[in-house]
Order: sequence, then C-alpha cells, then structure tokens
Amino acid sequence: MFSRISTDAELAAAIAVMKEAGTDLADYEIKDAKGGFPSSIVESMVAFANTTGGVVILGISEKTFHAVDVDVRKLQSQLAQAARDLISPAIFADIQVLDYERKPIVVANIPELDARQKPCYIKRYGRPEGSYLRTGDGDYKLTMYEIDRFMENQYRTARNDIATVDDATIEDFDRKLLSGWLDIQRSGSFGGTASMTDEQLMTNRRVVAYDAQGVARPTIAGLFALGTFPQKFFPRLNIVFSAFPTAIKGDASTGGHRFVDSENIDGPIPVMLVAALRAVSRNIRHGALIKGALREDVPEYPLDAIREAVANALMHRDYSLDAQGAPVRVELYPDRLEIINPGGLFGPLTVDELGKKGSTQSRNQFLSRILEDTPYTDIDGQTGHVVENRGTGYAIIKGSLADALMPPPIPVSSLSEFRIIFGHRKMTEQEGASYSHDNMRSAILAYLAERQNASTSELANAAGVSTKTIRDYISRLMEEGLAEGIGSKYSPKRRYRLIASHGETSSVAD
Repeated sequence: MFSRISTDAELAAAIAVMKEAGTDLADYEIKDAKGGFPSSIVESMVAFANTTGGVVILGISEKTFHAVDVDVRKLQSQLAQAARDLISPAIFADIQVLDYERKPIVVANIPELDARQKPCYIKRYGRPEGSYLRTGDGDYKLTMYEIDRFMENQYRTARNDIATVDDATIEDFDRKLLSGWLDIQRSGSFGGTASMTDEQLMTNRRVVAYDAQGVARPTIAGLFALGTFPQKFFPRLNIVFSAFPTAIKGDASTGGHRFVDSENIDGPIPVMLVAALRAVSRNIRHGALIKGALREDVPEYPLDAIREAVANALMHRDYSLDAQGAPVRVELYPDRLEIINPGGLFGPLTVDELGKKGSTQSRNQFLSRILEDTPYTDIDGQTGHVVENRGTGYAIIKGSLADALMPPPIPVSSLSEFRIIFGHRKMTEQEGASYSHDNMRSAILAYLAERQNASTSELANAAGVSTKTIRDYISRLMEEGLAEGIGSKYSPKRRYRLIASHGETSSVAD
C-alpha cells in the first residue's frame, strides 16, 4: 500500500527522502511540468493502478528537487481528464494542490485497482501495448504472460490443470497411487462417489478427460498427482534443488565451487515432495540435545514448514503453457532458504492475507482437490495425504517456525512468481543460556534416573556434545550433591549415578 500525500508536511517529507536518494521512489513519480502536462505521466498512472498505488507530483524538478513555476489549474484539469478518459478502466485520482518552498504543487494520489479490474491500460495503445507495472523508480510494459495472469485473476479462468496431456494414456498412471486415491475416494462415502465406476470417478474429478477421438487421457492434474513419471511429457515441470556456498546466488566458494549440492527432482508430486525434503535435510545441520532422556534432532529449518511450503509451491504453481519451462526452485543459502514457484498469488489474495481465515485461493482447483485424497508417506514414515487444502498450510508454516523460535516467513509475490523465504535460525543469548544450562542439566538428570548410571561418553553420544562439555555438567551436579562417581576418579571406565533422597544411593551395576 502506497503512502498517500495529503498535507504540506507529508509532501516535504517525501521530497526529502527522494532528494537524499537522488531519484524517484517506487511510490512516487515527480516531474517539473514546466512545459505542460508530461505525456509519460499517463504511463505512471497506469503502472501505479496496476501495482500498489502511488503518487504523481507535478511542479518539482527531478534533478534539483526544488519547486518550479507551473500552471496549476491546467495541470489539475489534465490529470483528471487523463484518469477519466485516457485510461481503461477509468481510475479515481485524488488531486490536490499543496505548498512546497512557497510554490503550489499538484499532487495526485493514484489508488491500486481492484484485482477484478486489472490490468488497466492506455486506451489508444490497447491492452497488449498500453499496460504497465511500477518497479523501482520506473514503469515497465507488461509482457503477454503477465497480462494473461492478470486476466486469469480477473475472471478466475485458470483451468490449465485440467488440460489433457495428448500423448499420455491410462498406462502412465502409477498403479499404487491411483489405487490408493480410488480407495480414499470411496472410504466413508454415502451415495455419490460410492456408486461410481473407477472411470466415472476419474472423469468427474478430472483425473482424466476425453479427447476429440473419445480417448480418456490423463489431465495435467491427474498426471502430476497420480502419474508414474510426468516429466516424460513436461521435462521442466519438476523441482530444482540448489545449495549455494554463499549468500549471493552464482558466487563461487573459496574452492571455486558454485554449488554445495544440486539435484533435478522428478516424479509425481508425492515423490517430488519427499525427495525435496531429503535434499534439504541432507544439506542442513541437525543439532542434537537430550530432552526427557532422549536424543532429539533439531534441524536448522523445521521440516514441517518446508514440507508445507514445497507442497503449496507444487499445488499452486502456474501450469499454463507459457510457464511449463519453469521448475519449482528450492534454494538453500547459508543465511536463508527460498522456495519459489512460477505464478504469483491467485485472485484477490495478497501476502497480507496469507494464513488468515477465509483467505485461501486456488489457481488449480482440480489439482488441489485430487491432492487432498492422494496418499503420501513422509520421510519419517508417517502416512497421510499430500495436502489438507483447508487453508491451514501457511498457518502450519508460521506455527512451525514459531515453535522453533524462528522469525515468520517472508512471502514475496509478483505476477510471474511466488517466493517464500525462511531466515536462518539464530540462537538468542537468552535461549543459548537456557539450552546450555537448564535444558542440558535437566536432561542429564533424567538420563541418569532412567538408566541408573552412565559414562561421560554415553551421555556425550546421547546429547551430541563433547565429553568435555558433559564433564563440566557432571562436575556441577556433583558439587550440588545430586550426582556421584562410581570407581576411581582417574579411571576411563568411571561412571556416574544420581544420589537418591534420604541419604540412600541408587543401585549400581558396575
């Protein structure tokens, strides 16, 4: 949302920021307009309306950022006419005259258009040539792909997921996945799907569709949810995993390597999802601590959050013809993890609404529905369905990160792609102290209580820390009178046990 300018003070503050930057900003377009109404302003008005809104300022030099003399009345009239007559659909421009350096300045606040009205465009050029977006301090012409995405959002016409795959046949389905999906379709069903044949079920759910010759062909949705190897037909509709050695993509490590690890991940969505999780898991650190006398792996990024993000990327990506050469990307950097899919948020959904009640929007409605009932086995052996599709995915991501004491995800959406960024987990000083002292201390006590006694090496292996660290904790526990050694102080076989209450010691198995 842009910052409206309605007062002299707000105008002065905005100009001060631009003056310091030495250029216009994404939300502002300034022109001196000494020679009259600048024709390029119409492009900026269209670009603002198609993006997040912005402010047109006439009467300020873009070189010196000082006020100049302009015909205020004429500029007001021309701005209003441009907004009403030169642009389709017409936009409402809140036009005001404000004061800067004791000169009148024309300011027009241009609101963002509703998603159902985008893209607006300059009438005389038409939609293909007259549509613009705002980026940085400039306006750029929309590509046909971007215009198509706007139109898709406007009319909710996305049906690319149920296009038939002309060269595919029923034999291209994975029999185990298909059988599991059919069983789930009928489980607990009363009427409806219970009385349908397999072919009717597959047709009604758009797993298959009939071509012009009456042959049942897998749809894109059916093939990617239940197929054996969809990349036989769509080689780039896969996942590309890359682990980079530095925080800047393309930079080489000191050894000259541009990748720490990389993999092209193929298969149907259930298979790609598991493979992507394994790729990330093998490239992140898994710390360990004793918790309740058990060793618990603590990955740098919670796998539940990664699973949801990758599943969402595969389910909501753009499957249109123009996007079929773009894979989903999972990119791991030393300071962050990014998951990117072609196609931005669908419909009126914005990044601010993600995870909120009633905010779910599905570009691929049939694929989403099929994946709800597609069987899935996670990397830890747990079974379920690929997605819940209840608008809970983003909430799960945020919750998993919060449980891991990590910042919330950063979603970034444009017409051409959606990107979700997980920041690398940084242990706070307070958390570090809690982990080092309270959690570890309690865990050692619990471990000794459960096993009667233990050596330093056993405790170190269970905790994933050095024996020196364990000796330090044991020494403190002995000083507190909570633990005691068994055997010679200098023996490598020395073991430790808790000191029981009432002066009684625990039983020993030397």
